[in-house]
Amino acid sequence: MSLLIIIKPNAKKRAEKLLEWLKNACEKRDLSYSIFETTGEFANDLAKIKVMLSQFSKAVTLGGDGTLHLTVNALMGSTCTLALLPCGTGNDFSRGFSCNIADWQHAVFNNPTEVDVGQINERYFINIAGVGFDAHVVNTLNNKTRGFAFSYSWTSFKELFYYKPKQLNGVFTQGAEQYPNLMTVFANHKHFGGGLKIAPNASLTDGMVDCYQVRSGRVLCNVISFIKLFFNRHQHIKNLTYSRLSSAVINTNGLLIEADGELVGKTPAVVSVHEQALLFHIPIKKASTVK
Repeated sequence: MSLLIIIKPNAKKRAEKLLEWLKNACEKRDLSYSIFETTGEFANDLAKIKVMLSQFSKAVTLGGDGTLHLTVNALMGSTCTLALLPCGTGNDFSRGFSCNIADWQHAVFNNPTEVDVGQINERYFINIAGVGFDAHVVNTLNNKTRGFAFSYSWTSFKELFYYKPKQLNGVFTQGAEQYPNLMTVFANHKHFGGGLKIAPNASLTDGMVDCYQVRSGRVLCNVISFIKLFFNRHQHIKNLTYSRLSSAVINTNGLLIEADGELVGKTPAVVSVHEQALLFHIPIKKASTVK
């Protein structure tokens, strides 16, 4: 077995410690490994990783949702399995497992599980994709220095007073729909936005994504909807429609799209689900310490 370690270089002590642990673990198991440091240039990093994959049986991502997003897009169609050691800022995907870092360390060498991967246009996503306000917030944060995970929530609250929603025309499970779109979210897993539990019932293995269509109202209505979402009170949001689907089409032009917290383009968009498309080392909540 050989490992490709994909890491976003930074000065975080957690990332350094995890990398050191992983290198020691490989040496103890007599496993070969190579380290690929991302550059922030998605297309170039993606192409380089794809070329390297034939030499490895497993890819281990050290980083947050953005680094994981890059790795997932590179691994689609390959035979490599995927493990994660979360050490980013938001870590929304890893939050959905409620596991500690020791659990993630154990999972690196456990048997992998087939999981679903979503796709919106050319981009694959393992966590969540969204159209509208959430993508607007990601775009706003991209123009600033990212800080704590709560910066998403704080920026969202402020931007609600200035955001101008557009009409969304699309085809969903219920058929053709048109509505003033605050945000439309396709969730393969549970959290986004630095810890907001948008999709508490989402599953990585059911062949579906949970779709939340939040229609826009007056500013006060949008603020109240966001507050209810923040406190996981989805059932009390009057302007929300929930469904589970395996495909959707958005025909409207010019709406921003985010996938796994990364800005990936604009609509129109086609959403689909690739069932059991990736072998992922899922952590089990039981570990205490790993040496």
